[in-house]
Parts: sequence; structure tokens; C-alpha cells
Amino acid sequence: MLVRFLMLALVVSVAAAFAMPEIPQQRALSSALLATAALATAIFASSSVIASLVRRSGLVLILILAVPAIYMAFQLAPVPIHGLGNPIWETASAALNAPLAERLTVDVRATVQAFLQYSIAVALALITAVVALDRQRAWQLLCMLVSISTIVSAYLLLRQTIGADGFSRGDAPVLAATGAVPAVLGLVLSAAMITRAFEDHRRRVKQRPFRVATTLWFALLATLLCLSATLASGDGMGTATAALLGVGIVLAAFAIRNWFSGLWGIASVLATATVLFLAAFTLMPIRPNADLTVALSEHAPGATERMLQDAGHAGSGAGTYAALLPIHRDIAAPLSRERPTAAAAIAIEMGRPFLYGVLIVAVVGAGALLRCSLRRRHDYVYAAIGAGAATSLVVLALVEDGILEFGASLLAAALFGLAVAQSQRDTGAVTEQSRSTRPVVGLDSPGPACAPIRSYGIGNASMRIGLGSIAVALIAQTVWLLAQPSYPGGLPVEALAANDASRQALLRVLPQNSLRSDGDLRSGRPAPAPQPAANGAAASRPEFGVHPAAPTVLAQALRSSPLRGDLWLMLAALSREQKSVEYDVAALLKLSYYTAPNDLALLPLRLTAALGEASVVSDPELRELVQRDAKIAFARQPALRPALIAAYQSASAEGKALVDNLISEWDSAALQSMRKEVPIPGPKTDLPLPNRTWGRGAAR
Repeated sequence: MLVRFLMLALVVSVAAAFAMPEIPQQRALSSALLATAALATAIFASSSVIASLVRRSGLVLILILAVPAIYMAFQLAPVPIHGLGNPIWETASAALNAPLAERLTVDVRATVQAFLQYSIAVALALITAVVALDRQRAWQLLCMLVSISTIVSAYLLLRQTIGADGFSRGDAPVLAATGAVPAVLGLVLSAAMITRAFEDHRRRVKQRPFRVATTLWFALLATLLCLSATLASGDGMGTATAALLGVGIVLAAFAIRNWFSGLWGIASVLATATVLFLAAFTLMPIRPNADLTVALSEHAPGATERMLQDAGHAGSGAGTYAALLPIHRDIAAPLSRERPTAAAAIAIEMGRPFLYGVLIVAVVGAGALLRCSLRRRHDYVYAAIGAGAATSLVVLALVEDGILEFGASLLAAALFGLAVAQSQRDTGAVTEQSRSTRPVVGLDSPGPACAPIRSYGIGNASMRIGLGSIAVALIAQTVWLLAQPSYPGGLPVEALAANDASRQALLRVLPQNSLRSDGDLRSGRPAPAPQPAANGAAASRPEFGVHPAAPTVLAQALRSSPLRGDLWLMLAALSREQKSVEYDVAALLKLSYYTAPNDLALLPLRLTAALGEASVVSDPELRELVQRDAKIAFARQPALRPALIAAYQSASAEGKALVDNLISEWDSAALQSMRKEVPIPGPKTDLPLPNRTWGRGAAR
């Protein structure tokens, strides 16, 4: 009963990660399922199962899994020494008039989300290892993973053929997958299934011919779909090389076990595989004079390279790439066009020392799993899957960022859990060996890299405590994320600028007279026609759209995410309209400029708020920033001229004088037309602005 529940939990978690959009509710579902499964395993699993899991994991593997979690917790912890944390916390504290502890991360919420994703992946890997201890269940899991990879690969192939717009519902794609990781891992898994079916046929296993033929044809179909999706991906030779390397390791293990046994046979096969890989590697395009983490990428990561130059050794916090991107991107450049590699993102978020450690661990782990595979007489394909996948992911990390997606990371975690569970022979054989006093050396005997842990009592208790701790951590992190403040009216704060629908909902609660013409924060559609309030007090009443608690909720969100330039602008606009004495509008606007300087979607409302505030003109630094926005709207982005005109008409005397002095240097006729009463564009007026998409999946 327990095993069936565990299998259901891991399959539903992986499938939901691809089928649902990347929202907190998606992670909450996977977290709740896996937390329940981990807790049930810690309480109800038998001692023999826990002992087998301890033997396969080992102390070194447990420490390797714990290091990223400890480091992310260190990034989240307040820094006791002033000046060692990121400077944004001190700046945000002064603007919000509230004490904020310095931290290494620049976005607490984003780092907690990354921490939760990592915890879910670790829990899924451990649960998969528990289920896959049995040979029959390991085969069932292999079939399930091949099925999931094939379905996702078929979707990616159709999306490449039909187009992203023709195979999506609304603004969100049908499946949350953009990288080639599922297709590459599907190739490795299907190659292992083919070799396993061939092995069963050679050993004349007592199976019905129809079942063997069905397995073989299904594996061939999966190989064809995954290969097509890999070749159709936008990264070309990079993903093809990664897939070739992963499949090559599986086929090398098959060849060694069947035809080239012995030291010289192993050396010849590995040497041939190395030569083929180096030959394929030379065909990959390499960017000259580029950072090593983006040198193999086929996209133009201009903003990513600037972020790499500014990145420190400790990183900016796990999951904070999307928060940093608006600071470094070019003017009018959509966030969706910036595709960093996973290696670059890790170097920015966690630091280069951490990246180098991850790459070393991946390569060493691939070698250890390949060694365990060659020591098995039967079922060697599972450890070979882990070795091939680890090697492929190392190459993919230098080519694209797909491994950082939620679904791809869970698929990889399940794959490695399957590989580790079958890296040694089955539980019964190991138990019999542990009772024997005579050492056994040879195939299927655990060597130094797979040595079982002898202190079963301490190991079992530690494993049960560890599984329970993971369950508690998953629950705590999920509750923290779901308990984050929502904008009055039920709109989550993190979704205020996520897509068109949420931005439109935001406009309904923003002050009406602050959204003249192009005050719309959304891209592509203008705001509804303004409806003037009867008086200044009426504009602050909830029935006119402005909730009294809105500034408090926005300020609370900024205490954990101080790089949200859109939230700084919203808070400044609300504080100006409500004439709040709690916040300095100029300071809030200045932070909006610092955290999103080139975001044209914010320019209309930012001009309206800045030109309407008299204190802005008296601040030399802020005056230069406003002049820069006015120059962009007037000279570089003609579609934004109506926004500048609307902001000019509602500006204070000081703001109008600032624009007069600036535009009179270029076009006096345009200045005269701006001084006249110009009709405000109606709701049907099309004022296209660049698309703005938030989230890791869009940034990568």
C-alpha cells in the first residue's frame, strides 16, 4: 500500500510540474504530495528498506545533497556585520522608513522559491530511490519516465512545428517546458529501455513475445520523438552533442558488458567514445571573447554578460536572476529574449565557486555511476542512465537553462533516484552478503565506491529523521509562500506585473487620475478611459478603486523583494495620490529608476508620477532620470509620445518647466502642440509597448 502511494505521488508530482504553469499553487501541490510521501516513508517503511536506502546513499552523497540547502539558508539569513550584505537592503530600508536586515540575497521570496524547488527535487529523488529498490518496480518507473519524457517531447516538437501561439491556451503554454532537457533525458531513458529489451531477448527471459515486441516498439517510438524534439530545439549542435554523449555512455556500458569485458576492452570503448565526443564538440559554435558560462550559447546574452561581470563570489541569491535582469537589460529589450545558460544563472545567483563545485560533482558522480554499472551483471542499465544523464546535463548547462525549470528538475531528480537505487544489487542479495563472513569480489559485489554502511541502527535512525526533516521543511516553505500578502481584492503581489490579465486587474485598483492615457503598466493595450473623481478625497475611497491598505501591502512585498521596480512605482503613485506622509515619493521614484531603468512598460506612469511631484525637480539626480525618460519618449520611442503629452498636461508647474526646457532644445513646434489641450487617446487606441514577462521560465 505504501509503495503504491509513493509511486502515485512521484508520478503526479512530475506530471503536474509539466502540466501546470509555474505558479505557487503548482509547487504547493507537489510539495504537499512529496511531504506526505516522505513523512509516510519515514514512519511506515520497513527497516530493511531504510537500510537499503542508507547503503545506496552513503555519507558523501548525503553531504553533497545538504550543501546547496545549507548555502541557500546562509543566503537567506540576516548578515550580522554591517556592509557584508547586498547594498539594496540599506537603500530600501531608508526609502520605506523601516529597519531591514542585510542579506546576501536580493530577493527573499525568489530564494525561498528556489529553496522549495530544490527541497522538492531532493524529496522526489529519495522517494524514487525507495520505490526503485525492487527490480520490477524499477522497470515500471523506467517505463513511466520514458512515457512522461515522450509526451513532453511530442509537445515541444508540435510547438516548434505549429508555433508557440498556435499550441497554447490563452497567455500560458499547455505544458510548462521550453528547454531541451526532457527530450535529451528521454533519449537516454529510451536508449536504456532498448538495451534492456535486447538483454531480455538474448537471455531468453520468460516473457511473452508480444510483450517484448511492444516494449521494443514503444522504446523506438520514444527515441524517434525525443530525437526529433532535440534536433528541432533552438540550440542546435549543443543539445545534439549533449544527447549524443548521454546515449553514448549507455551504449558504451552495453558494449562493455556484452562484447568488450576486461580492462583493455573497457579502455578501448571509453577511448572511442571520448574521440567521438571531442569530434562532436568541435562542431559546436563557440563565441569568441565571451564568458565561459555563455560561450556555447546560440543566443545573444548581452544582459547576462553584464550581470556576470557584476556578480560576486557569494552570488546574489538563488532564484534571483529574473529580479536582476530589469537592471541590466537594454532599452525596449523584452525579457523573454534573454536566454542565459544554466551555468551563467548559477554563477550569478550562487557564485562561481559554487558553479565549479557543481560541475566537478556532476562529472565525478557520472564516473562513479558508470563504475557501479560495469560492476553489475544484470540491471546495469539503470546506473548507466544516471551516468549518461549527468554527463548530458553538464553539457546542457553550458548551452541552455532548461535544467532550472521546475518540471525538468523533477524529471532529472526521479532519474537519478532510479539510478542510485539500482546502482547496487537487490536488497536480498546485499543482506545475504552482509551476513556472510567471507568477502565476495567480482561482478555485482559492492566495491569501495558502493560500500554498504555497517552501522545500520544509527544509519536507519538518521535516514528516518532526515526524511521527516525534509517533510517539515517542505511544509514550512509552502506555508510561507502561500501566506505572502495579496493585493486588496485578492490579486497576489507577485502577479501584479506577471501578464496582461493581472496588469489590467491592477489598473482597476490604482488611482484613476494617475493613469492618464498611457498610464497603463501593461504592454500592448492602453488603459481604460479615465473617470475623474468628484474631489481629491473621493479618489482615496475604496469605491473609487483605491484601497486604503494598498500602500501597506506593497511596502510589505518590497521588504522581501526590493528589486521590484514596478512595485516601487506603484507605491510612489499611490503615496502621491493619497498624499501620504509616511513615504518620500521622490525616494520611491528613484528606486523605481534604479531597479528598472530600461523598462518602457513603466515609463508612462513613471513620467506622470514624477512630473506631478514638485520635489522631483529639486533633486538633481532624479531630475536627470526624468529627463532621460522624456528623451526616450520624445525622440527614441514615438509610440510613447502620447504618454509624455498626457504626463505633461497633468504635471506640476515645476514639471512642465522641466519638460519645456528639455524639448525646446529639439523642437519648438512640438512644444507648442504639447502646451495645447490634446485629446486623451480612447480605449481603442493602439499604443504598442514591449512585452514584459516575469519569472524564471521567461527569463531563461
